[in-house]
Amino acid sequence: MSVDRRGINSDFVEKIKQTNNIVTVAGRYLPLKQKGKTHWACCPFHHEKTASFAVNELQQFYHCFGCGVSGDVITLVQQLESLDFYGAVEFLAKMSGLEMPAVVLDKNWAKTLEKKRRVLRALEEVCRFYCRSLYKESGREYLEYLHNRGINDELVKLFNIGVCGNWDASIKYLRGKGFTDADLVDAGIAGRGKNGGLYDVMGARITFAIFNTYGECIGFSGRTLSTDAEIAKYKNTAQTIVFDKGSIVYGIDVLKKNKLSNFVDRLVVVEGNVDVISLVGAGIVNTVACMGTAITAYHAKVLKRFSDKIYICFDGDAAGQKAALRGLDILAGENLEVRVVSISDGLDPDDFIRKHGKDAFVMLMDGALPLIDFKLEHLRKTMSLKDNLDKTKFLKNAVQVLKQVQTGAELELYIPRVSELTGISYDAIAKEVGEAAPQMKNKPNKTNSEKNTQLNKAAGSSSSVPLNTAYVRALNFVVASFLHNKEYISETDFEPENKLYKRLIEKVAEYLKNGRTWNVARVFDEFDEAEVKQLEPLINFPFESAGKEGLAKYYQDCVKYLLRAGLQRSIDQLKEQYKQTDDTEEKMRIMVKIQELNKRIKNK
Repeated sequence: MSVDRRGINSDFVEKIKQTNNIVTVAGRYLPLKQKGKTHWACCPFHHEKTASFAVNELQQFYHCFGCGVSGDVITLVQQLESLDFYGAVEFLAKMSGLEMPAVVLDKNWAKTLEKKRRVLRALEEVCRFYCRSLYKESGREYLEYLHNRGINDELVKLFNIGVCGNWDASIKYLRGKGFTDADLVDAGIAGRGKNGGLYDVMGARITFAIFNTYGECIGFSGRTLSTDAEIAKYKNTAQTIVFDKGSIVYGIDVLKKNKLSNFVDRLVVVEGNVDVISLVGAGIVNTVACMGTAITAYHAKVLKRFSDKIYICFDGDAAGQKAALRGLDILAGENLEVRVVSISDGLDPDDFIRKHGKDAFVMLMDGALPLIDFKLEHLRKTMSLKDNLDKTKFLKNAVQVLKQVQTGAELELYIPRVSELTGISYDAIAKEVGEAAPQMKNKPNKTNSEKNTQLNKAAGSSSSVPLNTAYVRALNFVVASFLHNKEYISETDFEPENKLYKRLIEKVAEYLKNGRTWNVARVFDEFDEAEVKQLEPLINFPFESAGKEGLAKYYQDCVKYLLRAGLQRSIDQLKEQYKQTDDTEEKMRIMVKIQELNKRIKNK
């Protein structure tokens, strides 16, 4: 069986692409307008007023000329639905009525998969039961509580809030639907009492349904109205085959719904589910929670699918501040831009938004501190600076924070602040940071020339050759022609020095030799994300600006030029060898090779 490099049957991936036309799929999310052979829309991944998001139906790929995103129908769903590759394939399979292939990895795999499916079905069914129960007479007290907290019926429906009014009604209901006691225990819905009977673990609690990134109910968070100190205010579903607290982002389902109608520029991460509901209800729609205070690496990866700008807004108490500190480094480790929203008076986001309103909260967000600022401010608040010993302790901790600064320009901002607080000179602090400040301060920003040099290296040319040389123009045109499978491409002796370009040409040739169809969308299957990023200029190559005498002739001219240039480089290398050797026979052999290469150049 042929397996895709991402672990899925490659034949099935191909079937998914053939069944799901990218224009049809994109049209589910975007108002497309056709101009010529291309369909256009405003890009869903950045703000713009003029449509620059192009969908190419012929070659089944998309590209935004504004922000540079590119991909095929699978990557489009990945980005719009915030799914991983497998999830996007599964999503498209469901959309087109295809059944995902079952690849049995071990003898227990099928059994485990069936158990997971029954657990998810049971959770989906009990979620409906809880939601209906909230609007029955037995749920009146709980519904009134929610309304008094500012959670209206619209929010109740949006977040699938319900109630488990007693301890066995849902058990009887689910048994009537054909679920076994083992199913209910496996799903975390039921527990076993002392006498061996089942009871609903969410009994006498408001239920907040929790969904995964695929929109499947995987468990609940239950809130009691009891004032008994012995009873935990909140209770979550226990660990199950589908519920893992360390990998849950509460409100992800609502965020995905809002994402399709609201551009997600930044995410607000709060501590509790009621905080999420209150902020979304107030209009801060891009809000989620991580089921408590501990942010994990998994959370960071999920959040990154939606935005690279994260605003942490935990409770204003000391515990909330410590939680923010723990999560900051994890988020920063995923290259996320992190800011911390500080709430005074010990209020949580729910309290604040109900007391002061949306505008006041937006002002807090506008004043949110970046990672380094927050850490320094936290040190200032939690450490005394009354004497030199305290200042030394503060400085030691502040230096560790400053070592995380990436550029000299940033250090220029932060070192004076630490100097002012401690009375220690700029130079002394810079020395403590490890001499980073003077080195980074004098480090110039990348100029256009440097950027061009990087592009030259990516194209396989010498770093000393300017970007606009004929060599690089010819190279990019030839490789782009292969990528787009132009009708005039042909077998050639030319091999790019760049390994990625060489692999691309070889891959196209392999497809054509085996009678398989090659188009631009194939690049998203055959190359990884970093490689696709390097190939973006070729994916959207401006052929209309090349070859005034015809693209076919221009292609032939470029190939000849590249072959001559390659031979000339070989000659130059041989000449260097000639200069460095004193061996007469070796010099003669080198001269013969140079003459042979010169003849080949004349024949090109």
